[in-house]
Amino acid sequence: MKRTASIIRDIAEISVLLALVGIFILAEVNVNAQTTQPQDLYQIEQTFEHDYRIGRLFINRGWDAHLIQTPEGTPTRLVVTTACADFFEEGAEPELFKIEKLSKRRGSYILVANQWMPRTTKVEIYTSQPLYDIKLEKGARLTIHYYDFDSVDLDIYADTGAVLVIDTLNNRYSTDITVSNATLDLRHFSGNKLVIDTYGESTVKEGDVKSRNQWLTMGEKTTSNITATDSTRHIYVKTKKSHDRERKLFQFTLGLGLGVATPITWVDNSRYGSPYNTNYGFIGQLPIRFNEISISRHWSWNFGLDASWSYLQLDNAVKVQGDQLVLDPSYGATPPRQELYWWAIGVPVTLKYSFDNWLKNIIPGIYVTLTPTFNFTPRLVTKSLDADDHWHTDREKVDILNRFNIRAAIGFNCFLGGAGRLELFTDLLPTYKSSADAPQTRMFGLNFIF
Repeated sequence: MKRTASIIRDIAEISVLLALVGIFILAEVNVNAQTTQPQDLYQIEQTFEHDYRIGRLFINRGWDAHLIQTPEGTPTRLVVTTACADFFEEGAEPELFKIEKLSKRRGSYILVANQWMPRTTKVEIYTSQPLYDIKLEKGARLTIHYYDFDSVDLDIYADTGAVLVIDTLNNRYSTDITVSNATLDLRHFSGNKLVIDTYGESTVKEGDVKSRNQWLTMGEKTTSNITATDSTRHIYVKTKKSHDRERKLFQFTLGLGLGVATPITWVDNSRYGSPYNTNYGFIGQLPIRFNEISISRHWSWNFGLDASWSYLQLDNAVKVQGDQLVLDPSYGATPPRQELYWWAIGVPVTLKYSFDNWLKNIIPGIYVTLTPTFNFTPRLVTKSLDADDHWHTDREKVDILNRFNIRAAIGFNCFLGGAGRLELFTDLLPTYKSSADAPQTRMFGLNFIF
């Protein structure tokens, strides 16, 4: 680190010139000089060198942050200017800037939150790194000076209370800017495609924007100097009431899950000796997931509601006896077709880890889920041939399941940028009641959720 001190004075060395003007003017300036106090600005500089590229930048609150492009191949520098000298004792400088290595070839820059210095502290980030993702956390402020991102798909997100000023930005690919209850001041832009989404009570101000295509989608509460489509300038504006709310608040997704399942037991159990053995089992699921709640940059959690339907085709001929199924040898050579099905409803709680390196395009995240579940009373369906060779169907309740259970799952988002989820699951508690004569039997299976 390098520490310098610069003194700002309201009076320069102009006494020689003032003497030529006259004694009266010189006396007046001297009186003013006695009432003017000099101000010291302290500056600290740090240089970062690494052998991998940086693609993401995170700006936290509390700084007057500036992003400045430097010639390709030059190291990244951080320059902090403040009026407070208390934090610049040798060997005790605070750690303001972090580098997080995501893979052998990729990393992230993180400007940590300001917890000690005056809010007017200026932070300048000089870098030549080809950024493709910039995020302003809640209350952050960033000014992007002249920056030519060349040809990248650039995403910029400004969270609640953030202020984003873009003085000059050039990008020959796609630029997506999202502001959620935040402020965007876009002064000069040149590029192929510009997409701006605003949520809540955001403010968008545009200056000289030259783009082959520009889309602005906003809520009625957004304030902007562009409010109508201008096809001659290739500007297309949409106003949606759904954007009046802060981004990701009060939202949920409805999916469709299909899976296979089978009972497993932790003790010896002959495949053909138990009435609960199954030839195959299917699960249908209607999962509702509410928006994710961030814990940190990588970790988040959410909860939801699951309605599911389980179907098992039984291997052996059975009959209902009290609160259990027992083998039924009375059918002889023409056993019936028997199926067991039931409905369940659960409240899943999910903890998710999101990747932000090259893996994010293949597997955006992995997660674990615990789902407290309520099982409804199953039905046993028996299809048998009658004397006229017609199939006859009987349905009867059989109270063999534990009414409450906890289902655990581990899975990952996959395919089409996270449009699907693949997960393994098992019941943590025995699936069947102790009276059902199926000790320690648990359902186990694989789900794919669209």
